[in-house]
Amino acid sequence: MALLPETGFRARLMLAMLALVVLASGSVAAVLMYNLFEEEKARAEEQLNVAERVAKEVIDARTDLLVSNLQILSRDFGLKSAIASRDIATITSALENHSSRANTDLAMIADDDGRLLANLADLDNGKPVPFSKLFQKAHQEGSVSAVTRWRNQVHQVLMVPIEGAGLKAWLIAGFRLDDDFAHLIADLTATDIVFQATGDHNRILGTSLPESELPSRAMASTPVAASGMRENNRFFMRSMDLESIGQPPAQVWLLKDRASALSRYYSLILEMAVVLAVVLAIASGVVLVTARTLGRPIFRLSRFAQALGEDRHAAPPEIRVPGEPRILLRSLLNMRSSILQHEQRIEHAATHDSLTGLPNWNWRAIKERLQRCLDSGEQASVIGINMPDIKTINEMLGFRFGDETLIATALRLNGVLLSPGNLGRTGGSQFVAILPHLEDDSLLERLTWLKQRIETSVEVFGSPVQIHVDLAALRIPEQAGTIDEVQRRLDLTLERAPHTTNHIALYTPGGDEEHLREIQLIRDLNDAIQNRQLHLNYQPKLALDTGGFVGVEALVRWHHPELGFIGPDEFIPLAESSGQTLQLTELVMAMAAEDSRDWQGRGMDLKLAINLSALDLADPGLPEKVHYHFRHLEGEMHRLTFEITESAVMSDTGVALQTLEKLRALGANISVDDFGTGQSSLAQLRQLPVQELKIDKSFVLNMSHEEQDQLIVKSTIDLAHGLQLRVCAEGIENHESWRLLQKWGCEQAQGFFMGRPMAGADLPDWAARYEQWAREQGLDKSGDPP
Repeated sequence: MALLPETGFRARLMLAMLALVVLASGSVAAVLMYNLFEEEKARAEEQLNVAERVAKEVIDARTDLLVSNLQILSRDFGLKSAIASRDIATITSALENHSSRANTDLAMIADDDGRLLANLADLDNGKPVPFSKLFQKAHQEGSVSAVTRWRNQVHQVLMVPIEGAGLKAWLIAGFRLDDDFAHLIADLTATDIVFQATGDHNRILGTSLPESELPSRAMASTPVAASGMRENNRFFMRSMDLESIGQPPAQVWLLKDRASALSRYYSLILEMAVVLAVVLAIASGVVLVTARTLGRPIFRLSRFAQALGEDRHAAPPEIRVPGEPRILLRSLLNMRSSILQHEQRIEHAATHDSLTGLPNWNWRAIKERLQRCLDSGEQASVIGINMPDIKTINEMLGFRFGDETLIATALRLNGVLLSPGNLGRTGGSQFVAILPHLEDDSLLERLTWLKQRIETSVEVFGSPVQIHVDLAALRIPEQAGTIDEVQRRLDLTLERAPHTTNHIALYTPGGDEEHLREIQLIRDLNDAIQNRQLHLNYQPKLALDTGGFVGVEALVRWHHPELGFIGPDEFIPLAESSGQTLQLTELVMAMAAEDSRDWQGRGMDLKLAINLSALDLADPGLPEKVHYHFRHLEGEMHRLTFEITESAVMSDTGVALQTLEKLRALGANISVDDFGTGQSSLAQLRQLPVQELKIDKSFVLNMSHEEQDQLIVKSTIDLAHGLQLRVCAEGIENHESWRLLQKWGCEQAQGFFMGRPMAGADLPDWAARYEQWAREQGLDKSGDPP
């Protein structure tokens, strides 16, 4: 009998706990169901918003295409002649041909007074056009496109002028809003489309829906939400007006099937019901077990206390009964925890970085992990991570802000890697991590993912901060056999990372030798500049209209006494990275000026082009150097051209613009080199004091048989001429390319077809040979061979 009260208490406890679980689960389920429904409804609304924008773009694109087609017809010489002579039969025939090709539903031609000259709508010629307001607007704006009602149909009507010497008329075309147009928009917007007339009993003009699926009542009478979306038991709907004059004659309705839009919601409701049933079943079992758990293991506490003296990691006994035994167990556990924490703090301070809490490079665990891999031959990937932005943050925002940024980024890095003990800070803003072995493709993919995760902005003192990182990786023991090699080669690879497009570098065999070669070239380049061991070659520049030899471009070359020919693509970037660019540019100007004076003495009136880098444009003393070296061109500085790249200007637009303005003040010309491969916009280009665009050879080399390159080159020439700029094309390899450029009005050309780069002393002899060769090739204004 004594067990009955105890049993009743357990039962009441079970019922109370189950009731709480059911209430909580039901409440959560109800809130989730409501929020899911609203989310799906909002998703449908967003889809309609996107569909509306796409529909507008489709209609605008269709209008532009139609206007373009009409403008082509309006420029037809035969049509203009027929209109000028009032040849109605010819005009009507032209209208019929155009209407057949463009599938227009109405076509008319009216004179400048708005009277019909010809039409395909059975109207009497000589009468006013039936769209007087549209005609007035076309007169005001030059052309017009609007939706209007005519003959119980709604048309998109377009008017464009037909102009000629002493002639002005108007070409009018119209296209009905019908099922075909509705299907076109529906296919592109993934919604159903209905064109509905305003007034006129809401008549349907065109639709992508079968007639049986159209809404049973007027869509405009459906209640509208604050967001502008309407809905009924079958569709979510949104309307948009078409461009018109006055009251729009029709509306476009975008419809989203309600069942399809909410299918995901219904599926989630079913899944939620299943999950709720499982949760209730599990909760019932947990409640039952909890209510029946009893025990008094107090006697185990003494054994646990004795075990702590020998092993601080001894497992504590299970205590399920509340009261003093639990208090005593907690006291013992707290004492053990305090001792362990004290010991761990001592060990942690000796083996971890004090700022980030990560293992430092001197911690034996990382080196031991590397050494084990090297000794056993176990394959692994070692990752180097550098955060160059930390230095800038320290300088601009203070060291405390920089330290907090470093801590936050290190924590994120540790969380992303999920490999405790395999991440350490090597000093400053650099880290090293050990990952499982990956081949190059998989390793690069992993590094790209890691970079994206690290560079996500972190919040420091309430401000979002984004850190950019450089990553390097190598594989052990394949690419490094000792810890010293790992550290040295990882550092070299990490130095290359900032110069790659994605700031990620993988170790490549021979990297040590390549680094030593770069060091030697940087050292020897300084001697080569000081001792004039560099020389200039000149590539001729020819006038396309006459084929005449008008100028040259100076190209610096280096023949190393030990390593042989060193390409400019190799030593010029090294000059920039080692701070020798300004000295190199001044040497080029000095040598070019000497050759220029020699040509003057030989009676050769040549223009000279010299390349400048971003560092040159940032040099405030550049204009004075130019004036000094080319003082023999006093009053003729227009013969001097400086070629700059788009990227060089964009690196520091303000300073570069000041330098270019000073060069222009001297009289020198400015040319944008490699145009089309940089990042400048037309707005920025207009601000620069530029007189010439130089089309990059990548667009010209295959131009004779690549139509796309032809289109790019011709468009660039037209663009330059529109901006009042000259054009020079480089990379001409054949006569066909010369002929095309000559036809399009390009002013100057360079290429192996006419002449390769050569020493300055060889130019006079080449010029004599070229003159004879040019006559044989027929490089005259006609562009045709003799």
